[in-house]
Amino acid sequence: MSWLGKILTFLVLIASLVWAYFTVNVYATRTNWKARADAYEKALKLSEANRDAELVSTRAEKEQLVRQLETEKGRNAELNNKYDELEARSKKGDDDFKKATDTIRATAANAALMIASEKVTLGELTNTRKRNTELEGKVVALVLALQTAERERLRAENDSKLQRSFAEDNARKILELTDLVAQLRQTGGSGTAAVLRSIDKAPAALPDNTRGTVLRDAANEFVQISIGIDAGLEPGSRLDVYRESGGGQYLGTLVVTKSLHPKQAVAEFRPARRVPVSQLRPDELPRKGDTVGIISTGAPKLP
Repeated sequence: MSWLGKILTFLVLIASLVWAYFTVNVYATRTNWKARADAYEKALKLSEANRDAELVSTRAEKEQLVRQLETEKGRNAELNNKYDELEARSKKGDDDFKKATDTIRATAANAALMIASEKVTLGELTNTRKRNTELEGKVVALVLALQTAERERLRAENDSKLQRSFAEDNARKILELTDLVAQLRQTGGSGTAAVLRSIDKAPAALPDNTRGTVLRDAANEFVQISIGIDAGLEPGSRLDVYRESGGGQYLGTLVVTKSLHPKQAVAEFRPARRVPVSQLRPDELPRKGDTVGIISTGAPKLP
């Protein structure tokens, strides 16, 4: 190859490198422009969306202010009407006062004769008012004492019913245990399994919609609830007790005793925290109004 060919080959190589540089530069510039254009388009759409949202919010605020203005106009008109009415009544009162003043002036001569009797009447009236005030105070005190006595009577009756139900339940348990002991003695111990099966017989399952409330604050391990035989309860039925207020709180389980009534029942409280009832905090004991029912098996218990 001649020197001219080598020079031309070198120039062609240089031109190819320059062309490749410009090609790469153009591609990078185009790519950067497209990314910036996409970013600008996204920012424009976001700005338009914010503008539309602000426009809708402004229109809603304007409509609200217009409604408030109309309401205030109505109230202003109503107050104006009341003002006119009161002004008319005031004028009428002024006329009546003027007539009364004229009447008083016309009867001034007779007023002197009535002063003495008026003083006597006022004295009697003062004594009567004082006596009435004393009697009203005594009546109020008697009413309060009567209400207090009525509440105490109701509380005593409720306590008596609850204690009577406990006593009846214990009496039934004693009779049943006595019968079971007699059966064991007659069978010589061979019927122990049958007797235990009769004791440990599981109650029927309750429906999920069984709901009730605690009727009284629990002072010990027994709780009085607002559902009974009519709701399908029987001795040994288990219910959950929980407090819906204050974010919800699962308190424990109630096992129905034999103190059953159609609309009420007594249950033994078994706390969620495995400690004796006497060691529980006051907020861990069932209170009046707490919910009693069945929590679904798959649902987590309240905290």
